[in-house]
Amino acid sequence: MATALKEPQYPPISRSLDDNVHYLNQLIGVGESWDIIAKRFAFGGLKMVSYVANGFFLTMNMILILEDVECRIRAFLEERNGDSFTLEEIVGYLQTHVAFVQVQPVRQMSDAVRFILSGPLVTFIDGFDQAFMIDTRIYPMRGIEPPQVERVVRGNHDAFTETMLMNTALIRRRIRDPRLRVELMQVGTRSQTDVSLVYLKDVADPDIVERIRAALRQIDAEALALGEQEVMDAIGRVRWNPYPVARYTERPDVAVTALLEGQVVIVVDTTAEVIIAPTTLFQHLQHPQEYHSYPLVGTYMRWVILMAVFVSIFLPGVFLLLNAHPALIPPWMAYFKAVRSDPLPLWVELIVAEIMLDILRLAVLNTPMAVASSVSIIAAVIFSQFASQIHLLQPEVLVYMAIVMVAQYATSSYELGSANQLARFWILLWTAAAGAWGFGIGVISWLLLLLRTRSFGIPYLWPLFPFKWRNGMRDIVFRLPLPGMHGVPDILRPRRRGRS
Repeated sequence: MATALKEPQYPPISRSLDDNVHYLNQLIGVGESWDIIAKRFAFGGLKMVSYVANGFFLTMNMILILEDVECRIRAFLEERNGDSFTLEEIVGYLQTHVAFVQVQPVRQMSDAVRFILSGPLVTFIDGFDQAFMIDTRIYPMRGIEPPQVERVVRGNHDAFTETMLMNTALIRRRIRDPRLRVELMQVGTRSQTDVSLVYLKDVADPDIVERIRAALRQIDAEALALGEQEVMDAIGRVRWNPYPVARYTERPDVAVTALLEGQVVIVVDTTAEVIIAPTTLFQHLQHPQEYHSYPLVGTYMRWVILMAVFVSIFLPGVFLLLNAHPALIPPWMAYFKAVRSDPLPLWVELIVAEIMLDILRLAVLNTPMAVASSVSIIAAVIFSQFASQIHLLQPEVLVYMAIVMVAQYATSSYELGSANQLARFWILLWTAAAGAWGFGIGVISWLLLLLRTRSFGIPYLWPLFPFKWRNGMRDIVFRLPLPGMHGVPDILRPRRRGRS
């Protein structure tokens, strides 16, 4: 059994520079790790050592900053003319004279270690039991690129990156409200990953904000190596329910819309997606393209997505159920008949087709880009043509499972599509086991699962259960004109009620 990792017990910062240097060099591996730099300085008779992580700064910027710091410290000492002074006085002087963003005192050794490993320049001075930090960090990052999943024909094409500062800036750019709050905390005893809790103070329900804040602070993990999913596994208390209780998005406009509706956004550093919570099933079905089209077109797209979801969940079960009673199939639905007798039962063929399509999808995902298209074309041709010829799968099975796969990816939420796939398996197996009764049991148990699911205290099927039409189901069925949409949904219990 794994034992919980204990955090290091940090000593207080010593007045002896050598004691601090000896402790830090042992702790963070100066001389062992080539990317941790410890540099000694002597400015105006003051002995000091600066620590910084290589790769988190630009060399020319660092040279200019150190030259500026040296000049300012010498000027400060000349002004004091031999009088005693405190570190706060040095820091205060540097704050007003050093031509850089942020200078602040560091009073705890734990904070000093965290700053060193996250990028800023931390300097210890002999004779003082504090240090000071200059925020020199420039994290490596890729440029802003179009979203990979939630793509639109018209509208903005910028997406979040793996840098938290960039992501919060993309949100701030769109919502310049002084009541927007971005709370910073560190998660992970080893990784100390930066996580930001973003919400509108006068819109979001304080109870929901506090629930999520407390859950983030209670995360007990060594590191958030996998980013947002580790956060959700912890705060969402995810067990074996496949349905996502939070929404993930690459798009800043979707995140801002969620903030305006009273939801909370969680930004995890090193992750190119943000988490939106709480969320309902129907919010996962909304696509950004709906709001970059005219209302009638957006409404039609919404109906198509709803139909695709039902097709992806129920089509295999209905197909199997009708073929168990072929006499009940009317002539105009003759295309639902599996007219051939193959060695495998029909329900086994449906499962084999599902698994084969998943194998094809994973093969394309893991194949190098240069040959991915060739692999997918060859596999699809062989699978579709020869699987039928050798009587492994019937043509009808191939057609309907291909329709199911396309319908599954019609939603912008990959997580919801994956959950619907497992629901499809569940209903199909019950139908194979008990026919019409099994189909009913599978559907009812699936609905009961959704009814019992809650996202941070919010019913997952709202506004269907509990039912609410105005400011609820109406906004799900129709993409209303934007001027007619104000405020936030009632289920989020905000302070401000805008819709009626």
